[in-house]
Amino acid sequence: MIHAPNEADALIYSKLRIPSPPRHGVHRPQLIARLNDGLHRKAAFVVAPAGYGKTTLVADWASKLDRPVAWLSLDGKDNDLVRFWRYVAKAVEKAQGGESDSAVSAAAATLAPGQYESFLVSLLNVWNGLREPLAIVFDDWHVIDDGDITASVSFLLEYLPPQVHLVFASRIQPTFSKTRWVSREWIHDIPMERLRFDLRETVELFRANTAHRELRREELERLLHRTEGWVTGLKLLTFASYVSESTTQSLQGGVGGRLEQFLLEEVFHAMDETTRRFLTSISVLQRMNGPLCEALAGTHGATKLAELAASNLFLIPLDEEGEWFRFHHLFGEFLLKQLKTQNTAEADALYRTAGAWCESRQLTEEAVDYYLAGRAYPEAIRLLEQMRSIVIRREFTTLRTWLSAIPEPLLVEHQYLYFSYIFSLLWANEPETAERYLQQAERHYEAARSGWDEEKQNRFLGYLFYVRNFKATSYDMDVMKGLEYIRLSLRHSPKGTDLIFASPHTPLAPSIFRSYNGKRGEHLPRGMSDTFFSSMIEFMSQMGLQGSTQVCYGELLYERNELDEAERYLKLGLQGRSQANFQPEKVYVPASLFLSRIANARRDFASAEAWLEDAVRRARADGAAEAPILLDAELAAFRLDRGDPADALDWVERYKLSADDPVSVYQLFVYTFLVRVLMETGRASEALGLAEKLHMIAVKNHRPMDAIELEALQATLLQRLDRREQALLTLEEALRFAESDDYVRVFVDKGPALAELFTEYVRQRLRGNFRDRSTPSLAFVRKVLSCFGAGAPPGTAEPAESALASVLTPRELAIFGYMEEGRGNAEIAVALGIGMGTLKAHINHIYSKLQATSRVEAIRRGKELQG
Repeated sequence: MIHAPNEADALIYSKLRIPSPPRHGVHRPQLIARLNDGLHRKAAFVVAPAGYGKTTLVADWASKLDRPVAWLSLDGKDNDLVRFWRYVAKAVEKAQGGESDSAVSAAAATLAPGQYESFLVSLLNVWNGLREPLAIVFDDWHVIDDGDITASVSFLLEYLPPQVHLVFASRIQPTFSKTRWVSREWIHDIPMERLRFDLRETVELFRANTAHRELRREELERLLHRTEGWVTGLKLLTFASYVSESTTQSLQGGVGGRLEQFLLEEVFHAMDETTRRFLTSISVLQRMNGPLCEALAGTHGATKLAELAASNLFLIPLDEEGEWFRFHHLFGEFLLKQLKTQNTAEADALYRTAGAWCESRQLTEEAVDYYLAGRAYPEAIRLLEQMRSIVIRREFTTLRTWLSAIPEPLLVEHQYLYFSYIFSLLWANEPETAERYLQQAERHYEAARSGWDEEKQNRFLGYLFYVRNFKATSYDMDVMKGLEYIRLSLRHSPKGTDLIFASPHTPLAPSIFRSYNGKRGEHLPRGMSDTFFSSMIEFMSQMGLQGSTQVCYGELLYERNELDEAERYLKLGLQGRSQANFQPEKVYVPASLFLSRIANARRDFASAEAWLEDAVRRARADGAAEAPILLDAELAAFRLDRGDPADALDWVERYKLSADDPVSVYQLFVYTFLVRVLMETGRASEALGLAEKLHMIAVKNHRPMDAIELEALQATLLQRLDRREQALLTLEEALRFAESDDYVRVFVDKGPALAELFTEYVRQRLRGNFRDRSTPSLAFVRKVLSCFGAGAPPGTAEPAESALASVLTPRELAIFGYMEEGRGNAEIAVALGIGMGTLKAHINHIYSKLQATSRVEAIRRGKELQG
């Protein structure tokens, strides 16, 4: 069963706690003042190698600050876009007294590898409304090397509101491109030179920590010179109770990059054997408590841990209760190196012991970490098989890291995990690497299949072709290949595959179909799309996961104006159980939205409104925080179409949207509606600027349906601004890309204003004013125009100056166009989606109006009227 774990359980809240000051700390007022001086800028960077007191300084500053401080202590596992921003959001929530913002919570679900702008836009909009200043600290920023995270934080800093200030404590200079930021005085640096201890601070440190004797000034100067003011080096020396003349003399042998290790060794070798043995035994641990230390180091492990914690030197507390600790990073790295140098086998055994202890306490993710570090691959694989749905749904980056640690020959033998790894690469936007592994999989199959039974061969090929399908449709945008692969996968795995089919971090979309990337003009041509969807529905039905695909197909049928079939598939999608256990709103929100549009197209306004209101109620009951902004927009649009702008204006005010906002591809629906609101409230120029910006986003991100809709809106806006020729050219561009896929409703739903522009376009075409070879066929244009009739006021969909158009209705004009092209009655009925009886009635009306008794005569008379 696919299920969602408790997200709160995945966060370590001690990472959000400002570290407590050391028991015998050194006050550094000049540096505190320098940090305060930078508060009027966007960010401060505190950069120095390990052990220069960055964390201690920033924590001291934060504890004295007169504003809330959100603190996040980073580690290597935070190199996951989703995990990182969940921590940031939780840190801000904690700093503000535990009050979470529903808009931020809703936007968090939009996060996925390569997809962060939607979340950040919502986050920035919320932060713009903060009533008091806020500081956010990223401690140990140097551990972050994920490109998505650095890019997203750079994006955040670009648009950061003035009441928010960021602080980065890092061993290395962040990789941001900061030239422009420096020139604009956005950032404030505190470099390593300012973090070195001076003589006053060194004297204060030794006086507080070496009670056994007072060191002479010249001794302290010598120590300060040789350590170059390295804070941790000086601090570690205070722990060595044997510090003497020989110690200070030996320091002169430490030079360059070996200085840190030399100092650590001086302290380490001064300890008794029991302590050294204990420390090396627990050096494999990412974090530790008493029971875990006893599992690795014996019955006195908890006592020894407490003794070291009391010294407040090597261990950093991770919780208020003083139960969990971690090593100072440098010291931990040194201890682990000592262990592995002495006995690699012992290190592996300790990792395995730690993994077993964590597994017994249901700390599954940590257990996998330890098993993999200790090369206990069977144990890691066993756990991964058990927890796979949770892992893949939650953190694809973590899954990718884990599976890459398993030797490939072993991973290949576990087909589920091998193809899950490739699948995780695709979800993480690494198609080239995924392709390399797919080719390796194909070579492995050719080499090994002779020794496999038929069942194993089929299972392998079922996985292979399904992942090939995912890559073809999601990255190559090749539906034909995708269709071929899905058929092959179904042939080899008639019951489907047990790979996970979606990530929860994709945003809630108002349209499943529009979320599909594709080539403009080659999105899903009619000739192949029906076959593709029927195969996909058959495939997904084997696992009971067909609901989303049925809704997606229903949306496509709606766009073609095949309303009855569209309604059938949308309702089938609602009846399924594919989303029963996880995010059901991802099916019922788009299904309800398009069922409402179908009712509206039929002028059943009560049902149209009811579909949306029911979905709103369900979303609120489910706690689907992303849904209201989408459904409220559709309800407001529905009422705007009826001439009531009140809800639309209220929607803009409630969600604080403006045309100047940074916009993500995942917000196209929301901001496209904002275009409509601006247009209908007399702000056509502003609406046009926003529509053009959104159109570029849609094209860049391969969202052809959104691109067509935005071109239709641009055409309407250009017409209102008396730029008629440009409006017609923009409409023609939209029609050209819509024709091959037979999209109709994207135009018809724009109402009478666009119908008038269609009428003008047909008139200009008949006059020969558009002669480009790539122009859409008049038959398609007439087909779309004929569909405006029911929803447009009398006369708005009829060509005013064409004598033929003044005689025939839009529907009859479309039929006449097909007759001109020589199409038979059956072909015309299919093209227009009407019954044969209805078609014959229209043809008889055409004959009557043109005073003709045959098709040939009717065509001749019609051409005469066209001039």
